[in-house]
Amino acid sequence: MTEMENQSLKSGSVGFWQLTYQSISLVSPAGAMAATLTGAAAYALGALPLTYILAIIAAAFTINTTVQFSRHIASAGGFYNYVSQGWASKPGILTGWLFVLSYFMVVTNAILFVAGVFIPGLVSYFHGSLPSYSWLIIMALMYLFVWYFAYHGIRPSLQYSLWTGAVEILVLVVVAVGIIISPHTHNTAEVFTHPSLALHGWSGVGIGMILAMFSMSGSSGAVTLGEEAHQPHRLIRNAVMTSFGFAAGLFILVSYALTTGWGPAKMSGFASASIPGVILARQDLGLIVGVILLLFIINSLLAGSLAPQNSLVRMVFAFARDGVLPAPLKKVHPQYRSPHVAVAWATVLGFVISLVAGLLFGPFNGFLVLATISSVALFVGHILANIALPIYYRRRHQFRWFAHGVAPIVSTILVLLGIWFTIYPFPWPVVLGPIIVALWILFGLWRISRLTPEQIARAGQFNVPHS
Repeated sequence: MTEMENQSLKSGSVGFWQLTYQSISLVSPAGAMAATLTGAAAYALGALPLTYILAIIAAAFTINTTVQFSRHIASAGGFYNYVSQGWASKPGILTGWLFVLSYFMVVTNAILFVAGVFIPGLVSYFHGSLPSYSWLIIMALMYLFVWYFAYHGIRPSLQYSLWTGAVEILVLVVVAVGIIISPHTHNTAEVFTHPSLALHGWSGVGIGMILAMFSMSGSSGAVTLGEEAHQPHRLIRNAVMTSFGFAAGLFILVSYALTTGWGPAKMSGFASASIPGVILARQDLGLIVGVILLLFIINSLLAGSLAPQNSLVRMVFAFARDGVLPAPLKKVHPQYRSPHVAVAWATVLGFVISLVAGLLFGPFNGFLVLATISSVALFVGHILANIALPIYYRRRHQFRWFAHGVAPIVSTILVLLGIWFTIYPFPWPVVLGPIIVALWILFGLWRISRLTPEQIARAGQFNVPHS
């Protein structure tokens, strides 16, 4: 293999549906039912479906930035390359730096949640218990799963996500419809029209909307596959919009089913239940359906750990290729054409961080800290991308006032609200999240100051030629 091949991912290896399910896996619909949706329900209560409709509208403004950039820029660096080419290399590096942190913390918090919170809570629901150290074993097995698929190349990873994700969506639709038509369910349109059902009315809807909006952000997950996708400038854009549409429809259906199935007036107990969706499925559709849903929630959380790992290692690969990170991280496996050194680095470091967070704060609080780091880093990265978008299109003399002006401004306002409500009222240990992101930004700025002018000029400039 030549030096150039040793720095190249396998082009044309994934198509539209693989790209779509990379994004859907990052959204992790069944996993979101167990985590993000439940968190939003703590504030939205009986107005959860209304909250998701507003969140989908809000998230569309953020997704617009991804769609507009993906028309012209395709690479493994994703937003790193978007902002570098749209604005300048230094803010582009900082943007990529933030997305690396965000994706990395998605992996670490998802695995810690499954191993230390979800599975123990599940066993407890079925009147059992696990040894206190069991989460360490489960966590190690999950990291081994993520490493195996990421190491063996993007196509096996996405084929796994495609087939299991398609069945997952079918299961969610069947369960949601089953709950809706159940005689135990009191169907009502008020959950779409009455913000008074939320905690403190519109205040609860607003906070729930921000949390729900974060659960939709994974639709941009396909952008780091730009060097491996067939016709990336067209298919990535279509995959992002399709995955967003799938996720939007599913979240509206599932949030309505769970809210009316639980009872709009009883939703204060929904968020405190460890597995509310499974409880309803078991109640309305039987034990077998409940167990099937459980299995797909676990699988969704696994795929939801693999997808950000795939995005993370490709951004690290792009950084290393441009000289921003150490050169060994750009090595590509001669057979699988995966950035295998970056995969190994991310897996080992991820396990250590999940372990330390779990031991220091306990699995649940550790999950909250890692999730807060991820969300704040993601939101700040999106703000930089929103700033770059109008600059890029003005430079191309293709500026459109709504798509390239109004939409990124609205997105930035919503993202700023997202940052605030993610960390307010600054409880311990969640307050560590923004502090760690701030330190990460300072470290990134120091790292940028150490780069040579040649490295700065080269950073984030790679782009797959239009076919």
